[in-house]
Amino acid sequence: MQPENEPGDQGRRSFIEDARRAQIVSATIETIAEIGYAKASFVQIARRAGISPGLITYHFVKREELMKQVMLTVHTSIDQALSTRAEGAESYTAALRALIEGFVLYSAERPKEIIAIGQIASASRDAEAARSWFEEQNAKTLAELEEMFREGQQVGELRLFSPRVMAVSVIAAMEAAPAELMTRPDTEVAAYARELADLFEHAMSRPASEATSS
Repeated sequence: MQPENEPGDQGRRSFIEDARRAQIVSATIETIAEIGYAKASFVQIARRAGISPGLITYHFVKREELMKQVMLTVHTSIDQALSTRAEGAESYTAALRALIEGFVLYSAERPKEIIAIGQIASASRDAEAARSWFEEQNAKTLAELEEMFREGQQVGELRLFSPRVMAVSVIAAMEAAPAELMTRPDTEVAAYARELADLFEHAMSRPASEATSS
């Protein structure tokens, strides 16, 4: 019997159950980062967590459920980290800078999480639900960036450009950062984050002459 996997039962899980699920998710991230998604079986994850495979299936009936929970957990962590940095931003460019720099720094500080969700998102099997959720989140992020850029243009802070093209470019640049940091471990992370933010700030900002005349 696995009550916590039934709809509506999440609110009835105990603190111990939540702690166990968090332990399993953490072990899954570690396992994927070390041996890859394809080899990250319940047996391998259980070995890393120091528990029995049966205990994993008690909390996550299918591998797909566990992988989706990994996605949820990591993205929640990223959202919290970026929201904290962007909180109180006094301009649209400052908010975007906080998001870009925050993601680069998060990727450097927690590479295993980034590796795990990247491998799950590109998995060819056992991860359909996780991939679908990942795609939905990317679409949501893209739409939010587009809206932010439109608002910035409407108030006269940002120059005229295609919000869609800029949003796609920002996301692509951010997604490329983890691989760059991993393949070049001697990269000065803070400088990389700053340069990337500078690039988009310059690309979006109105020329000084326009800002002065308006």
